[in-house]
Amino acid sequence: MSVQKSNPPTRAIWLLQHACPRSDNEALTGDLIERFREGQSRVWFWKQVLIAIAVGVLGEIRRHWPHFCYAIAGTAMPAFLWKTVEGVPGVLHWYALPWPWSQLAFELSRALLALAALPVLAAALVINGSFRWVGLLRTGMINLALIMLGHYLLDYLLDVFPWLLRPVPGNPHLFTILILPPPSLELLFFSSFLVSAWLGCRSPRQARNLGLVRRPSSQA
Repeated sequence: MSVQKSNPPTRAIWLLQHACPRSDNEALTGDLIERFREGQSRVWFWKQVLIAIAVGVLGEIRRHWPHFCYAIAGTAMPAFLWKTVEGVPGVLHWYALPWPWSQLAFELSRALLALAALPVLAAALVINGSFRWVGLLRTGMINLALIMLGHYLLDYLLDVFPWLLRPVPGNPHLFTILILPPPSLELLFFSSFLVSAWLGCRSPRQARNLGLVRRPSSQA
C-alpha cells in the first residue's frame, strides 16, 4: 500500500482543525484517522470532515442566534432606509442634497445603520436571557466604528485608484465598484454587524479569556 493511500488527506485534516468550531477537534481527528486506516476511503474521510464542519457551524449559529439576527437585520436595513417612496428620495439619499447637507446626511446615515438594528438585538437577547445594556451600547459603538473605518478605507482606495468606479446607468449620483460586486458588499455589512455583536455582547469573564479586558493586579 502506498504512503498516499495509507495517510488521510492533509487538507481535510487542516480544515477540520482550523475551520471546524468544535471543542473536540483533536479527538474527532484521531477517530477519523483511525477509521481511515481501518479501510475507509478518502471520499469517506472528506465527507465526514464536511459533515463535522457543518454541524459545528450550525451549533455556533444556535448558540449565538441573537448575533446572527442582528447581522441579518442590519444587512437588510439599508433596503428600507434608502428606499424611495412615491418618487420622493428616502431620508438617507444623501447624494440628492446640496453640500454641506449631503455630507451631514451621509454621516447620519452611517450612524443610523449602526443603531437601527439594535432593537432587534435587544429583543433577541431578552428572549435568550442574556440582555445587558452595556453590551447593547458597546455593540452599537463597535459597529459604528467599523462602518466608519470601512468607509474611510474605501474612500482612500478609490482616491488612489479612481478607475475602480463605474457610474450606475440612469443615476449620475451612484457608482459601482468594480472590485466589490453587490454580494461582497452585503457580506462586508453582515460581517461588520456580526463581529460587533460578538465583541460587544461578551461578558467580562469571556472578554478576559480573550485578552480584551486586563485583569486587576493582585496586591501583596
